[in-house]
Amino acid sequence: MAPVTATPRRGLRWLVDAVLASYAQVFFSEARLAGLVLLLATVFAPWAGLLGLGAVLWAIALVRVAHFNLERAGRGLYGFNALFLGLALGTWFEPSAGAVLAVALGVAGLVLLQVSLETALGYYLGLPSVSLPFVVVAHLAWLASAAVAGLSPAPATLPAADASFWGGYLASLGAVFFQPTWLAGALVLLALVLSSRIAALLSLVGYAVAMGLLAVVHPSVAVAPALVGLNALLVAVALGGIWFVPQGSSFVLAAVGAALASVLTLALWGALQPLGLPVVVLPFNLSVLLAVYALRQRLRDAAPKTVDFVAGSPEVNLVYYRTRVARFGRLRTTRLALPFSGRWTVTQGVDGAHTHTGLWRHALDFEVLGPDGRAFKHQGAELRDYHCYRLPVLAPADGRVVKVVRDVPDNPPGQRNPTDPWGNLVVLEHAPGLYSLVCHLAPGSVDVAEGQGVRQGARLGLCGNSGRSFVPHLHLQLQASPRVGAPTVELELHDVATVTGDAVTLARACTPGEGAQVRNLERRDDLARLFDVRVGTRWRFEVRDGAGAPRVEEVTAHLDLLNNLFLESSLGGRLYFDSLARQFVVYDVQAPRRSVLALVHAALLRVPYEVADGLSWDDVVPRRHLRPAALAWLTDAAAPFLGDDEELVRFTSELRGDALVVRGAGRGLETYARLSPRGPLELTLTSGGVTRRATLLEPTHAEVEPQAGRIADAGVHAG
Repeated sequence: MAPVTATPRRGLRWLVDAVLASYAQVFFSEARLAGLVLLLATVFAPWAGLLGLGAVLWAIALVRVAHFNLERAGRGLYGFNALFLGLALGTWFEPSAGAVLAVALGVAGLVLLQVSLETALGYYLGLPSVSLPFVVVAHLAWLASAAVAGLSPAPATLPAADASFWGGYLASLGAVFFQPTWLAGALVLLALVLSSRIAALLSLVGYAVAMGLLAVVHPSVAVAPALVGLNALLVAVALGGIWFVPQGSSFVLAAVGAALASVLTLALWGALQPLGLPVVVLPFNLSVLLAVYALRQRLRDAAPKTVDFVAGSPEVNLVYYRTRVARFGRLRTTRLALPFSGRWTVTQGVDGAHTHTGLWRHALDFEVLGPDGRAFKHQGAELRDYHCYRLPVLAPADGRVVKVVRDVPDNPPGQRNPTDPWGNLVVLEHAPGLYSLVCHLAPGSVDVAEGQGVRQGARLGLCGNSGRSFVPHLHLQLQASPRVGAPTVELELHDVATVTGDAVTLARACTPGEGAQVRNLERRDDLARLFDVRVGTRWRFEVRDGAGAPRVEEVTAHLDLLNNLFLESSLGGRLYFDSLARQFVVYDVQAPRRSVLALVHAALLRVPYEVADGLSWDDVVPRRHLRPAALAWLTDAAAPFLGDDEELVRFTSELRGDALVVRGAGRGLETYARLSPRGPLELTLTSGGVTRRATLLEPTHAEVEPQAGRIADAGVHAG
């Protein structure tokens, strides 16, 4: 059965949203209010503004007729290049039927070129097409204009440079829309602030760098400062907050990129002006593509960190990245479980006294201890006396078997094999540059073959005493190459249950220390069924916000084209989630604060399919989701330079009949959730002295089977 996906709306409301998103996408945003303000900024040049709006509508119509991706059209991703083209031709040519025809033909070619460039650049180089389609088509239109009857160039004038810093900054913002005036620039700045405070700050940084460079080089060519400024500020926004996570290092990159764009603008002006060709945003495109491609070749993706998820606004990118690190581990997106079932004890940890030293320091040894604290029964003289001997060893994550050794004999207790130190082993490749090795397995017990694919939890072999092993135990390490004995890399395990007395604490990501008793979560199928949300399921909630009147909100489960599950609210917004093998996880929410999705996000961030006495777990909620909107606005611009901004919440769960109750408590909030086979019966969030509660009215289950066998990557943003 084909997966059910959210179908884009195709009425007048959808069209208006698509048009406004096209304007907002000029600054990499989808904020409709910002798009409306930007549309108003184009009315000061009525002819150009009208051609720009017509070009957007024509591009959307062509996308629909040609059956291209309508969802991308609704997000403005086809319209913004058309907008640029309409504004450019409306600025360069006098009002005439020839200009309208040039826009119509140009937009048709532009849509085809954009689809082609997106596919080619994305597939082969992993790069965006940015506004290259506009640059190519605009230059072709300019070159062809001389041969087109009725197409008269408008008088070419360079606007007078504003001597003041702020006047020049506003003129550069206006010049993005081919209107380098302070009034148009003021509206553009307003739209920029509405969509992203971080982007507004980055644009200021980019412009300041450009003007500082111009003050030093004193260009001999008569280049308009606004042209240099607009390319520099666009590059700063793109690099500092869209393709890289907003941080101090990304601001440095933004400044370097702005300087590069300024130099390219001067160079291209000198090269293209004698040929009669405009520069427009070619320096911006070259600078962004060069920086993004080069920095993706680094050996380590850090400082600045690339946005390796579907990008949103700079604020969304920053919050998502910080939350992902806090929730799912800081080292890598591949999630690694313990390679066994049941409770084992770490008998040698990282930097262990025996063999975990030097290049092999990042490794863990595990054994099973009995109630008496010993690893064996009787006197431990026989291998079968050891509790871990011949217990199953499991794959810590999905991967491919790249090396197997299976025939090294076990050593008698107290003896070792000096010629085959690793003994019987399995090496798995989990991702490029990430391999796991388990060794000292029992001879003849390895169940997998080289080249075979395995899933997390699949049996690899049995614990033994082969190689440099005096007593039966399991050795685990991560390494950057498949070579047996390669140096280890830093080890981080995920969703580890640590047992301390009667308490069981679930760690999101950790490297257990020596002496720690650890195990994986123990799945209960009846609990897992509570979170088996079928695509198409609808829930209706009665929602109360503080003392306000109750309202009804509907939530529907969908599956997007990237195979990500999400809930969509009737208020607008989405919450991305998944039901994994041992737990339910919410990944991200992009919805109004008053939406029931905000309650789901806070109360059900992560729920293990296990209820045990003393079981508790921590997770984090971004404080930006909890603050009043006005306060969040005030803190956004400073967020890249501040530390972590998450609220730590401790969760517990208990069964009450057929319902599961999940409670959470943090320094600034309390949550409550009650779930049954009918769905989430009640969700409560108390924060800032205000309690919001959602009560299930009725579920409507779709006639769609659950999507079985789906694998979700906790490190990939779906929103």
